[in-house]
Amino acid sequence: MAGNDAADVNDRRRQILEAALKVFSTKGFERATNKDIAEAAGGISPGLIYHYFKDKQDLLFSILQERAPIVQLAARPEQLMSLPPHEGLTIIGRAYLGAARVPGNLAVVRILVGEALRFPQIAEMIYKGAVQRIFGLVSSYLERQVQLGRLRPHDTGIATRSFIGQFIAHIIAREFLHQPEALAVSDDDMVAAAVDLFLKGLEVA
Repeated sequence: MAGNDAADVNDRRRQILEAALKVFSTKGFERATNKDIAEAAGGISPGLIYHYFKDKQDLLFSILQERAPIVQLAARPEQLMSLPPHEGLTIIGRAYLGAARVPGNLAVVRILVGEALRFPQIAEMIYKGAVQRIFGLVSSYLERQVQLGRLRPHDTGIATRSFIGQFIAHIIAREFLHQPEALAVSDDDMVAAAVDLFLKGLEVA
């Protein structure tokens, strides 16, 4: 019975998350209400949402955590840190591009970017909930590789922005501008090229 109860909790939680994703992608984060989300979740009580999530912000963070591989990786970075640069950065690159492939994610990104420009509190929330974690992961990984003598000493903050920037530019070109050249490049080829170009300037001779 305990197993069934846990499954029911997980199912209900996932139902609410999917409903929130749908509402956020259509109404935006600021305008979305618990009532909207409850209706999208099949007409549940709005108060039931608080049984699973603290607030609307917690809902958004949970969506990012469960639907973005790179955020999942940032939450559990221990195994990544010991991997050599080519292997570790390849995992990071694939996880970052993989987030853009999850259905519904880009719709939410479009909404949130627009709202972040108008509402500073949303920009701060996105930064703390996702951007800071992702950039912190890459910077910590690079620092560890310097400590292990695999990469030369460098400003890991600048290097992180340089590395992640390659994927941001590619996603914009592919998903928002529909650039033919970007559409023709596979994720594996993009990651391989980005990692190779990045490491040429950092590897120890």
